[in-house]
Amino acid sequence: RMAETQTLNFGPEWLVYSSSVATSPPLSPAMPKYKLADYRYGREEMLALYVKDREIPVDLHDKDFLPILQEEPLPPLALVAFTEEEQRRRRVLPKKF
Repeated sequence: RMAETQTLNFGPEWLVYSSSVATSPPLSPAMPKYKLADYRYGREEMLALYVKDREIPVDLHDKDFLPILQEEPLPPLALVAFTEEEQRRRRVLPKKF
């Protein structure tokens, strides 16, 4: 019998009442959901750190590092020019970015 006597009211009064009761969370600026690194470096900063004629530090002349050390370090790939084959392939392949 209760269902017969009660009617749901979806008119303006209901909207006003529900909006005053239910508060939405405060708007905040778009913040990433994860913490960014404290020390972030871009491409230019990383390339500026590269020194071509730098010798291997003495601390790294250890038997633990010998298998991975090279007397002549490789330059960053950003400083290496594309070969003719790579340039041809870049022209043929569609750009993804």
